[in-house]
Amino acid sequence: MPSLIAHVETFLRALGPVGWILFIALYALAVTFYVPGSVLTLLGGALFGPRLGVLAVLAGAFLGMAGNWFLTRQWLRPWAQRKLEQNPRLQRLEQVLSRDEGWKLVALLRLSPLFPFVLINLVCALTSNLRFPSYMAASATILPGTVLYIYIGDTVRQGLTLDGGLEQSRFFLRILGVAATFAVVWLVGRTASRVLKKQLSETDT
Repeated sequence: MPSLIAHVETFLRALGPVGWILFIALYALAVTFYVPGSVLTLLGGALFGPRLGVLAVLAGAFLGMAGNWFLTRQWLRPWAQRKLEQNPRLQRLEQVLSRDEGWKLVALLRLSPLFPFVLINLVCALTSNLRFPSYMAASATILPGTVLYIYIGDTVRQGLTLDGGLEQSRFFLRILGVAATFAVVWLVGRTASRVLKKQLSETDT
């Protein structure tokens, strides 16, 4: 695994800025075509580190969300509609999103682990009352989770290349930082999930 990451990193660095752009393009394509991006997010942290990793993943994610939105609405609507009809839970979610200020629910969805990222994209693209600018703006709440995954990816990479006591001490501090970040993201996600469950339950009454 360390050698694989090293080879990929060497390849991307040899390409210069093109390598960074290539990663963003691959990430955007994955999101556009409903491929979960969690592994790519971890890889982004391992390859580019915290700063460039977060920028690359956010750029790819937002380009992918935009591509997925228009792809689903223009060409994949029948397929996406069938997926929605097969899942009562997603149907309830679509009903809640159709209410006024559905963008607020999108923001909560991006914070909560209740629904996978790709399913949120599908339901949002099928919700006629939801406007594209509001959808994209509300999706900015993917930032905490993105930072956590990038941080984990970078930490794993550092752990695989440890050498010496000083590096081990720094790595221990990094682990504490990851744990603290995870705790914050978990608490925020738990709160968002509680609000979502309440709103979804209201559609059954």
